[in-house]
Order: sequence, then structure tokens, then C-alpha cells
Amino acid sequence: MLNEQSLRSDASVFALRALEESSQPLSVTELVKAIPNSALKSKKDLPELLQQLVKTGQVRFHKARLSVYWLPSLEDQASARILEALSEGPLTQADLKNKLRSLLIGWPQTKRDEILARLIKEKRIYKVAPLTGKARLLSASAELTPQDYIKLALQSAVTKLKPLGFTAEQVFAATQNLLQQWLTTDKPPAEPLHKDSGQTLLERMIQLKLAAANGTLVSLSELRRSLAREIPGKTAFDQAVLRLAASGRVALRHHDYPGSLSQEERESLVLDEHGNNSIDITLRV
Repeated sequence: MLNEQSLRSDASVFALRALEESSQPLSVTELVKAIPNSALKSKKDLPELLQQLVKTGQVRFHKARLSVYWLPSLEDQASARILEALSEGPLTQADLKNKLRSLLIGWPQTKRDEILARLIKEKRIYKVAPLTGKARLLSASAELTPQDYIKLALQSAVTKLKPLGFTAEQVFAATQNLLQQWLTTDKPPAEPLHKDSGQTLLERMIQLKLAAANGTLVSLSELRRSLAREIPGKTAFDQAVLRLAASGRVALRHHDYPGSLSQEERESLVLDEHGNNSIDITLRV
């Protein structure tokens, strides 16, 4: 018959194994299920056994509404998840805490806050200037780039415009269109080039499809590829098409659901200032 010391040793092995295999802290109830009855004289003995493991430094412990236990290495994993949450960009402290509720399941809030505070103290996470307001942002980088702040601005725009009925796709499309306009403001094409580009487009439509002269639709992606040498660059082509449409010489057919397309497929469409993506063009006859 096994003596009490042997039982405690076996129970410790099973408890440590369960903690090692777990991706989150475990309660006494969860640990009891991982230890065979043959290795534990009584379930009431487990808390005392765990406290001995805590005293020897083999196990960490946090007493909250529900006491939980974990191996020291699990804190490193928790730290890595916090850093991963900031890898895509800075977050407010409130946003990060909300995100960690799902990333660090099983960890008490006070312990999550403690790990976060330690990462800040160790300068693995930094407090950086916000885009607006006074509350500092939390970031994995000591200094933010313009790209970081632009991303924050876009995220803010999406959030604020959503109640007005605008989708994220519409916000991004409008932003892209504005950027294209700003990039061409300093060096606008000369007027003769506008006319030449428009005329070239009209002529190529008929060359690609004779029936286009009678109003048959022509694929804009096919037309774009055909004119890659004469009208290079997405912006120049899109603007030439949109000028023709504004003049009433052509009509454009919008894609019903551009979000279903790949990035490459969306690039082949023509984007207007209202966020509409056009897939085909037709002569007005």
C-alpha cells in the first residue's frame, strides 16, 4: 500500500503535468479532475499540496474570487500575447484590456494588469502620444510612424461614420480617391493630354469590341491592360475614364459587391469619388 508521502509525490506529478499542458491558469476544481483518485487521498488535500508547490517556486498562485494556479513559464506566454496584441499598432489602455479578455482567458483581471504594468516597467511596452486627446497610447514601439497615426485616423473615421450608414469599405475607397487627387494636384496633366487620353480610350474600346460602337459593354480591366503603354498607371487611366463619364460620352457599370474580390481584382476596377467601383464601360449612343 502506498504511503502518504508517495501519494503526495504522485499527485504533484499529475498536477504539474496538467499545468504544463494548460494554456491558461487552472482552478482547484480543474486540477482535481486531472489527478487520478489513486494518486490523491482526498480532494481536500489538494489546496495544501498546491501551496507547497507554490512555496518551492514550482507553481504560481493568485487568490481572487476563484483561486487559480499556473507554471512560471505561462507568464512568459501571457506576456507574448500582450505584445502580439500590439503588433498591429498602438491601442488605448481600455482597448487593450478589452482585447486581453479574450487573449488571456482564465487570468484574473488584477493579474493581467500586473503583467501589463511589468512589461511597461521593463520597456517592452511604451506609452506614446495619442492622435487626439490626452490619454497615452500603449505601443510595442517607442515611437510611432506617420503610418501608425494614419491607421489610427482611418480606424477612428470608420468608427465615427458607421452610425451614419457608411461601411469601412466606403471609407477606405473615399480615402484612396482623395489620396489620388492630392497626389495629382501639384502636377495636373495638361489639357491636351486629357483629350488625347479620352480619345484613345474611345478608339480602343471599338478596337477591342466592334459592337462597342453600338453601346455594348467593354470590360474596364481588359481596356486597362490594352492601354497599359498609352495610359500607364492606375490613376491616369481611372481619371481618363471618369472624365469621359462626367462629360456624358460614356456610362459606367458599378460592381455590386467589390468586397468579394481580391486586392488585385479591385485594383483593376475604376474608383470614383463616391466610393463606387466600376467594372464595365459603354458608349452613350
